[in-house]
Amino acid sequence: MPKLPDGSFARGEKWFALRSRPKNQTEEFWARYDGFGNIAFQEDETAITPLHKSAAFGWPQQAQFLLARNPEHWADRTSYGRTALDVARQAVAWCEVNNRPKAELEEHAEVASWCLAAQQGKEISFDIVGTND
Repeated sequence: MPKLPDGSFARGEKWFALRSRPKNQTEEFWARYDGFGNIAFQEDETAITPLHKSAAFGWPQQAQFLLARNPEHWADRTSYGRTALDVARQAVAWCEVNNRPKAELEEHAEVASWCLAAQQGKEISFDIVGTND
């Protein structure tokens, strides 16, 4: 796992964005990003699914999309035994403790609500609406 200059660990985009001067908007975003997604998972934690990542980063539409197609994935656990619902709830608590913006907290809470709906067996739908005309 790559170490950042401050000694902490980074995954994927964050590490690539910080290894040199950001070259585009995506790298600028990751270089500035300081949300829960950076600390959501342990260095040696494995079996992290896209649903876990949507919970960590607060991406409710991604969670809705994934659960609409495969609702049974709400029960997927990381190597540390955490479901996406667990991660989303931890993110909400982290946002509250760290006085994060209300919109950020609400995005994590929405991911948690989608995971809870799937856990309860509720039908989740997702309509894909294209914007590329």
